[in-house]
Amino acid sequence: MILKNAKIYTGNKLIDGALFIQSGKIQSIIKLPTEEKLENIRFQNRKVVEIDCEKRIILPGIIDIHSHLRDMGQQEKETFQTGTKAALISGITTVLNMPNTKPPAISEDQVKKWMERARNNIYNNVGFISGVPENINEKEIKKILDLGVFGFKIYPLSPLSDINWNDPENLLDLLRISAKYGIQIFIHADYPLPEEIKNKTRQEIKTGKVRYLKIHNELYPEENEARFVKYVLTNYEKFINDNDSPSKNLPKIHFCHISCEKSYKLLSNLTKDFDVSFEVTPHHLLLSQEIELKNESFGKVLPPLRKKSDVEFLFGKLKKGEIEFIGTDHAPHTLKEKSQQFFKAPSGFPGFETYPLKILDKVFKNLLPIEYFVKAASENPANKFSIFKKGVIKEGYDADLLIIEKIKSTHLNSASFVSKANYTPFENSNTLDRATTVLIWKIILGGSEISVNDHIPKGKMIYRSII
Repeated sequence: MILKNAKIYTGNKLIDGALFIQSGKIQSIIKLPTEEKLENIRFQNRKVVEIDCEKRIILPGIIDIHSHLRDMGQQEKETFQTGTKAALISGITTVLNMPNTKPPAISEDQVKKWMERARNNIYNNVGFISGVPENINEKEIKKILDLGVFGFKIYPLSPLSDINWNDPENLLDLLRISAKYGIQIFIHADYPLPEEIKNKTRQEIKTGKVRYLKIHNELYPEENEARFVKYVLTNYEKFINDNDSPSKNLPKIHFCHISCEKSYKLLSNLTKDFDVSFEVTPHHLLLSQEIELKNESFGKVLPPLRKKSDVEFLFGKLKKGEIEFIGTDHAPHTLKEKSQQFFKAPSGFPGFETYPLKILDKVFKNLLPIEYFVKAASENPANKFSIFKKGVIKEGYDADLLIIEKIKSTHLNSASFVSKANYTPFENSNTLDRATTVLIWKIILGGSEISVNDHIPKGKMIYRSII
């Protein structure tokens, strides 16, 4: 395949040129190619497919390190096929999948079943993150690691295996395992709010003066997120001091969906003695609890949408290149579930089909440097989580590519989502800007052009290297 007459993002800048792709890999990046150079490639590759990009922008495929593909007892919400196809047609060529399946993926047997369910049913590249086995069973953890998972996820408020993560001994045990095996621990940071405070907070809604999204934020306040972050960091430091760990044997911690200034500040000035990272979601970069929705349940998510000042703070950090990772936390539920009374409706909403359109819109409007988008969306995830030969446009790397162009403003349309979750808070407001100037023109996966009409899933399972 030849992608010619393009603006290619490579080496931290856009260049005019062409890509020659063969056997699923980028064979060469040709800056300002002459017709003679292209003719030489054509001559040596008689059946080469040639696409004129007409000055459109080629970016590395997006890597989403935080998604919930459901299936496994939750097919009514999403399946591997609908979820991965929704991601792929949005330019998300690789995803890491979270373990809150039914039953939860916390054992070798269940993780195997989970992976087998995905095999031959995925449209993009998919890696897996396991839950922690009961009793933090190290033998079971080793068996799960041998399956090639990228890490283990913990949910302090709703543990998948009934482990009390507020007990420092349990956390320290998991840090020990992370250091021993060099495995990543993914953390949903939150401390439980005392039940009496929860009940008092819920009573506020009866006054008619408080909105549901604000109440939701009070039930899961930013202070509790920051408190759990600090708790983890304190025990991380204790682990280092108690074990005199060399830098190559540090525990590896990744905080999911950091949503507020308080947490960011705790994490932004860590020393090299900490192998700790964090992501921010598109919705915490763009949406606040002040948005007015026709159905407030469409904006119900965990962590909650925060104050406008938190949103402005986090997006400001992304603009400066000071946020290293973006993850969607794509969390589909049925429309019926999300149409229930607010407190009965589950938290979460789809993110695949809005993320590139809304964040790249900021790039096209010169509100976000393209360099910082590509680093947070593709390059940094590939480097951090050892997703080999992906994340950049470079000779010898996988030809997973996103081709975009700027267009006149158009509205998001959730009715056309490929995800089973046909709704989004970005579209459910009379006041929120639901427009985008981004058109996703073509997707290339493993050197092949992808169509929304493709019916055969051609995605691949990806695995953590076992050392």
